[in-house]
Amino acid sequence: MSAPAPHRGGRWWRLAPVEARMVLRRRTVALSMLAGPLMMVFFAVVVSPEGPEGWGMLAGISGLIGMLLSVYASAATVFTLRRESGALARLRTTELSGAGIVAATGAPLFVVGVAQTLLVLAVFVALGAPAPAQPLLLVVPIVLGGAFCVVAGALTSTFSSGAESVQFTVLPLVIVASVAANLLATGVDPALRGALLLVPGTPVADLIVTAWTGVPGPAVAGLAPTVLGPLLLVAWIAIAVLGAAARWRWTPRG
Repeated sequence: MSAPAPHRGGRWWRLAPVEARMVLRRRTVALSMLAGPLMMVFFAVVVSPEGPEGWGMLAGISGLIGMLLSVYASAATVFTLRRESGALARLRTTELSGAGIVAATGAPLFVVGVAQTLLVLAVFVALGAPAPAQPLLLVVPIVLGGAFCVVAGALTSTFSSGAESVQFTVLPLVIVASVAANLLATGVDPALRGALLLVPGTPVADLIVTAWTGVPGPAVAGLAPTVLGPLLLVAWIAIAVLGAAARWRWTPRG
């Protein structure tokens, strides 16, 4: 008689603190998570924008790029390292479900990313930026952006054969989203604006600008930015989750 399969359940949040300590022990990941926020603060000091519009543009671009560098790149690295070291395969033999293991690994990155972004924006205010016109609206792009970066990192890790290759597999999204966010901030015609908002992650920057200035950008397809942005972010989160689930491996790549 064969042994019963382990019950797939368990409380994944009990594993999350352990995963957080594992993340902090890896120097490269810890430095990667600090690089984005420090770079954004440096830009704010050097550029020193004037008025709500200037600070709003910087806050939007900084919020997105900071998340991409500290959360997305770190998530891709952590998931790849945990897979290649065999840690994910070992966790798979425990009572935790597959979704629980992924959630426990990604939760610390999400929390740190949200906290870092809020801290950077608070530093902007301390440097002389006017307070956001709609502070509650800031919660939407920061939370959804953090979630997107974690699941996008999980998906990107499935294309990475090792920690060394992650720096190349994360580059396309970081570069394309950063360029699209900068173009959005400069103001473009509605058709191009709609195309740029379709780039994964760019609604984060657009929503932060709207929250900071209180002035929404032009509607696209009849939808206001405060409606279209969250819808697009939720859609990209779903696409990343489905893509990661389809390509996911628990064991190291052969």
